[in-house]
Amino acid sequence: MRNSKTKNKKKTEILSIKKAHYPGGLYILVFFGGHVQKRIDFLPIFSKYVTGDFSKYATFSLFKKFIVENGNIYRDKNVDIIFPVSFLYHSSRARLGKEGILCVL
Repeated sequence: MRNSKTKNKKKTEILSIKKAHYPGGLYILVFFGGHVQKRIDFLPIFSKYVTGDFSKYATFSLFKKFIVENGNIYRDKNVDIIFPVSFLYHSSRARLGKEGILCVL
């Protein structure tokens, strides 16, 4: 039983964002739990999924002002857009799934 709890803990840990850095452009270097890091290109994500007033976050001045909180990346302190951890973790083969790509409030 102890092994199954350890395995579940590792899965949960991997699917959280520990920290992130802005290297430039529309990229974010994301550090997930479990020592996994990815450089994620947000241009295709914004092009496909973000429209209307929320596309303003694709400008460099606003894009680099992201917040990492509770294991997620938020685009604004008012939580305008949330990029789900599971989507970012699997971003190289991202598709719109049941959970959706992002939450726009």
